[in-house]
Amino acid sequence: MSGQLLTLRWAVRFLMLLAVVSTCVWLGLWQWDRARVEIVRSPPEGVAPLLDVHEPGQVVPEEQIGRRVVVRGSFDSAREVTVVDRQEAGRLGVWVVTAFLPSGSDGAALPVVRGWLPLGAAVPAAPRGPQQIVGWLEPTEPEALRLRGREPLPSGQVELISSAELLSLWEPPLFQGFVIQQLPEPEPPLVGIESPALSMTAVVNWQNAAYGIQWWLFGIFAIFWFVRMIRIDAEDQAASAEAHNGASLDAADSTGEIDS
Repeated sequence: MSGQLLTLRWAVRFLMLLAVVSTCVWLGLWQWDRARVEIVRSPPEGVAPLLDVHEPGQVVPEEQIGRRVVVRGSFDSAREVTVVDRQEAGRLGVWVVTAFLPSGSDGAALPVVRGWLPLGAAVPAAPRGPQQIVGWLEPTEPEALRLRGREPLPSGQVELISSAELLSLWEPPLFQGFVIQQLPEPEPPLVGIESPALSMTAVVNWQNAAYGIQWWLFGIFAIFWFVRMIRIDAEDQAASAEAHNGASLDAADSTGEIDS
């Protein structure tokens, strides 16, 4: 067996195996990294004007995630959705998200979570006229949070606060981030939402995780194929050697009979 591995043919095959397995391992790790969506919240202290830290059409800077911002403008109650399956104090309900038009943003809409609403309660109308709100700045929610296999939601309901989805429902331009309103406190039946945790949050996208596992399985299969080829080659060489030895013995027997 060791003699077979030292041949040029098996040396080339072994190098090919290393290349294939290394590629599969790397691709698997890459997919696994993509499967983990991590958000580190370490916002600066104090309250900043929204337009100083976040612009329409741009992603929320990582260092500004979770920061308290102040914004002046007015609500556009014609553009409103409820975000399903949101819990507050252990109870299940929805988030009420209304478009807010900040002053000086050239008409760009900012999604604002006005509060949490218990299931079955009617959505209260958004305040009219000029408003000033203070809240936490958040990035668009990752697609990994979607529940796979969910039936389509009724009109006006969404599963995530996704800038891509809101762009298809509301007219652009649009802020990619959103604000969870803290002040003024919402009036009943709306309930104020607690501040987002500052600890790291990790979400697993199982589709990408499955791709990563598939690549690792391909690498294992390549190793299995290599070992199998060695065994087949060894069996062929053993059978060839046995046949050669048998032929040599037959030739020797034939020679002995002639000599006698």
